[in-house]
Amino acid sequence: MQIIKKDQEKGGRLQFGTEVVASQDKTLAALLGASPGASTAAPIMLNVLKSVFSERVDGVWNDKLKQIIPSFGQHLNGNVEATLNELNYTSKVLGLHKPQQAQGDAPAPDADAAIPEKAPMADIEL
Repeated sequence: MQIIKKDQEKGGRLQFGTEVVASQDKTLAALLGASPGASTAAPIMLNVLKSVFSERVDGVWNDKLKQIIPSFGQHLNGNVEATLNELNYTSKVLGLHKPQQAQGDAPAPDADAAIPEKAPMADIEL
């Protein structure tokens, strides 16, 4: 999806992606953009729930959401233990093979490797 959003400095800013919008009175919400893939559909719909039913998500629905999504409310980025727990749980529920564990640290980057220069990008902001 492409959308032009108001920007105080430039007047408008062209953005790409998926956008969740909700009415001020929280009676209507919509998901704008191309049909999201399977990897993003659940997080996007959770954002819709949070934007329209934030009191319920934080209150009476919270325990049920954590039952359905054990990692709900946790940040998995950078949290190796929580990520592994979630991966193991998901693999068990789906009947998949247990995920392989990393064998030590990742290799260090090659200090002599050439880093290509980035070509300048066009400024398409309005």
